[in-house]
Amino acid sequence: MTDHLKILNIEDSEDDSLLLLRELRRGGFNVILERVETAEALCEALARQSWDAIISDYHLPKFDASDALAIVKQNNPNLPFIVVSGKIGETSAVELMKAGAHDYLMKDGLARLAEAVRREVREAQIRWERQCAKLELDRAKERLQLAIEGSGIGLWDWDIATGVININSRWAEIIGYTLTEIEPISFETWQRYLHPDDFKKAYFLIEQHFSQKIQSYECELRMQHKAGSWVWILCKGKVVDWDDRGKPLRMAGTHLDINDRKLAELRIEMQNSILERIAKGEPLRDILDALVRVTEEQIEGGLCSVLLCDRQGKLRHGAAPSLPDAYNQALEGLAIAEGVGSCGTAAFRKEQIIVADIATDPLWQNYKHLALSYNLQSCWSFPVIASDGSVVATFGLYHHSIHSPHPRELEVIAIAANIVKIAIERERSIQALEHLNRELEKRVERRTEALQKSEARLREAQQIAHLGSWEIDLSTQKLSWSEELFKIFVLDSNYAEPTYGQFCQYFASHEQERLQLLNERAIKYREPFAIDAQIIRADGSTGYVFMRAEAIWNAVGQVTRLFGIIMDISDRYAMQEALQRSEERTRATLSALPDIVFRVDREGRYVDFMASPQGENLVDPVQVIGKSIYDQLPIDILKDHADVKYEAIQRALTTQSVFSYEQQIYLNGELRYEEVRVAPCGNEEVVFFIRDISDRKKAEAQLQKTNEKLARATRLKDEFLANMSHELRTPLNAILGMTEGLQEEVFGEISDRQLKALQTIEASGTHLLELINDILDVSKIESGQIELECAPTSISHLFQSSLSFVKQEAMQKQLQIFTKYQQNLPDLLVDERRIRQVLINILNNAVKFTPNGGQITLEVVQIAKPRERVSGDDREYIQILVTDTGIGIAKENIPKLFKPFVQIDSALNRQYTGTGLGLALVKKIVELHGGKIGLTSELGAGSCFSIELPCVSPLAMPLNPAENAQIFVNAGLNVDIVELKSPLILIAEDNEANVMTISSYLMAKGYRIALAANGQEAIAMAQSTKPDLILMDIQMPLIDGLEATKQIRQIPSLAQVPIIALTALAMQPDRDRCLAAGVNDYLAKPVK
Repeated sequence: MTDHLKILNIEDSEDDSLLLLRELRRGGFNVILERVETAEALCEALARQSWDAIISDYHLPKFDASDALAIVKQNNPNLPFIVVSGKIGETSAVELMKAGAHDYLMKDGLARLAEAVRREVREAQIRWERQCAKLELDRAKERLQLAIEGSGIGLWDWDIATGVININSRWAEIIGYTLTEIEPISFETWQRYLHPDDFKKAYFLIEQHFSQKIQSYECELRMQHKAGSWVWILCKGKVVDWDDRGKPLRMAGTHLDINDRKLAELRIEMQNSILERIAKGEPLRDILDALVRVTEEQIEGGLCSVLLCDRQGKLRHGAAPSLPDAYNQALEGLAIAEGVGSCGTAAFRKEQIIVADIATDPLWQNYKHLALSYNLQSCWSFPVIASDGSVVATFGLYHHSIHSPHPRELEVIAIAANIVKIAIERERSIQALEHLNRELEKRVERRTEALQKSEARLREAQQIAHLGSWEIDLSTQKLSWSEELFKIFVLDSNYAEPTYGQFCQYFASHEQERLQLLNERAIKYREPFAIDAQIIRADGSTGYVFMRAEAIWNAVGQVTRLFGIIMDISDRYAMQEALQRSEERTRATLSALPDIVFRVDREGRYVDFMASPQGENLVDPVQVIGKSIYDQLPIDILKDHADVKYEAIQRALTTQSVFSYEQQIYLNGELRYEEVRVAPCGNEEVVFFIRDISDRKKAEAQLQKTNEKLARATRLKDEFLANMSHELRTPLNAILGMTEGLQEEVFGEISDRQLKALQTIEASGTHLLELINDILDVSKIESGQIELECAPTSISHLFQSSLSFVKQEAMQKQLQIFTKYQQNLPDLLVDERRIRQVLINILNNAVKFTPNGGQITLEVVQIAKPRERVSGDDREYIQILVTDTGIGIAKENIPKLFKPFVQIDSALNRQYTGTGLGLALVKKIVELHGGKIGLTSELGAGSCFSIELPCVSPLAMPLNPAENAQIFVNAGLNVDIVELKSPLILIAEDNEANVMTISSYLMAKGYRIALAANGQEAIAMAQSTKPDLILMDIQMPLIDGLEATKQIRQIPSLAQVPIIALTALAMQPDRDRCLAAGVNDYLAKPVK
């Protein structure tokens, strides 16, 4: 294989160049050779391209090899330069080699030319690679140096044998020196600056490394700064040179300034230690004393003092172990005021006070002699401000010299002051909690008594509703049930509770297998069930019950119990059987009196007339055919309704639809009811079917009576619900009101732990209130008692007011809420409060079941939807879509979603609280508006609720300003602005808990309070005190709130005094009665 070469030949003889070319090719080179004779040609050739080597004659006519070599070295010093000459002296050859020539040959010895060229080209390549490597190494060193300087690391290199240590400037800068100030550096120099307590540890680790027990040396130690303070340093090192016997010769390493980090760790350790003592409940004095001592350890030369601030504005000794006792006693009882040293002024101004020289500072004018007598020359003080904004203590720091603070020292004092705040507030919270516990114990006793009464009323309600409960412990198969079940199964109340097997025996034989299967599925699949079943009572009689049951499982998901209820519905079944017998009689009657069927044409002429042979022969069909419905017939039965029939004929032919109507006739002197069904028969004829429905009418009348009985039962249920609402709302008012007052610290300061407990109480009470309201709303809708207050409602306003209820919780979960509107949407004609209730419920569910960081979209569009039951007529609908990216719902569970008291997944019931009434209530409210609600969902991907409501554009224009003003006048609102000073509020309330809750809260807000325990006292107090506002309870002894309000309104001086009704009765009729009596507003308990 040949080598490729580019040779530049400096030669004036072409023959000699050819000779060189031949020798090189003979040596295996593939040569490109160019000959030049002058210096100019040489420079041009070097500039034009690169060459592998230069072969030059020693002497040329115009210049010689020395000149050529100088040109080449200036252009490319590494380029091989070989001299070939016919005659050259040894001295000249040596001079050329010194000047940079790489070799020289005689023209008569060209046999080794190829070898010489090959060697020099190879060595040139080696020289080039070395230069590149050296350049890269120099760059790497430069980068390393920059990195070291940028990282702030000090470097040291220790010659162990001589003890000499070489360091960089950063090493010295860390401890505040320059290199020249501490040179020469030796091991003793390092030891001199090292903290005495750290030398033993550092030396031990060095010895460990020297004996090769650890791979490297690393130690955190302190070195003395030039300013006198100690600086924490992370020292690392490693032996880099060992002798043949394994002894260290040279060691190199780094110093890193970790002072800030170490001090921060020490501060955190200090904080945690003191906070742990606070958490353990150690005495306040011990905690303050420990805190002062720890703080003094962190600030060299500092003497700390904690002074407590009492409620009389005096300074009291807290902790100052390093200050003289006489000085502490002199400060005891000083007033908090401007100019009372650093601490008194700091407490007065509520800001830190820095006094670097007590002798000259005006704040110490009256106290400097006291301080200086104990050699206290500087004092800095931080006020300790509690959560309520009051100053509870000061944290001071003294020095025996004139001293200005370092930022780090101020930070240490600020941290200590904050810990003092925590300790004092916890001490106060414990005292307040002990007082509160005593109060709560008294309330629990009262609540227990009330609960016992409530349980008694619940038992009475179960007896009225014939409702009992039962429970099976699956581990023991023990069955327990309520007292009412003894009555349902006609058992003696002294009879022992039956076993599960005996319990099943009270069901009819064909029911027992079904009951067993449902119980097994409830246990295995956690499927609740509800059935109607036939029972065999203990006395042998039969009856019917409604039975509902579901499984109860423990914390690990294991089913442990079956719980259920049983309601006696025998009366309902007897009613259904009676109705069935009535229908059978009706069918028998109808079969005995067959339909009359006839056909007529468009003009009303009879085409056909058919009557059953079993029926009474009222007319002769032959005489009817061809006659008009207006013609005189043998009887007047059909003629009396001729006009009605003619209109029916035209309607049937026009609409081509089947319809029916009823008519009355007298048959043999008896009033009979007939149903007439009319059906078109092509385009020209109509068929009439006439059926006697008299018996059905009688059955319907009987059913009406039955419904009236059911309505009475419903009314009794509503009365029970109203009483239940009143009895529950009354204690809830005190619970929620007192909880709110405590949270606002009306009764004094509370801790974070107490606040969390109060928030739990408030959330539980609010949840109970929501449950009561939901039960009442569902009950009212089911009984048809709810009345919608429909009015034109802006969709935008409806959305914004609904979103405001969920925005805070959505922000806490970092949920994104988007709204999308179409332009120019019409108003809705709806009950705004009810529809807002719908939206808030759905939005609350979306927020509740959407994980953190999810998305909720609220969208509204206008759609066209055919109206039901009216052909050819369309009206516009508004569709509201609420879409979330939550947990989603399986398709099979969607139908369960809108059922009352049902949650689709029992696991969710533990994770997400709720009554199970919300969506059932939503569905009923939407349907009451003539709308429709739907749901599409995918498990794990989210859900989309759609609400369709018909929209009606109101014709009325907006009121002008004058009309608006008139509305305010008619409403009796006083728009004059007056300055009220300490308003007087009269509270008419007979419940002590509510009186204490409301009066305490209002007095804390700056109001004056007058109290009346009944309506008679309220009238007298209103006349004598002339209150600015009256809070009137409705149910009170002697004279109730409604009558008292009426009498107050008859007194001219009190006619315009605002009266707000407070009552636990929350039904709409209750509100109407209150407003009619003359109150200005109505609030249902509990009140917040």
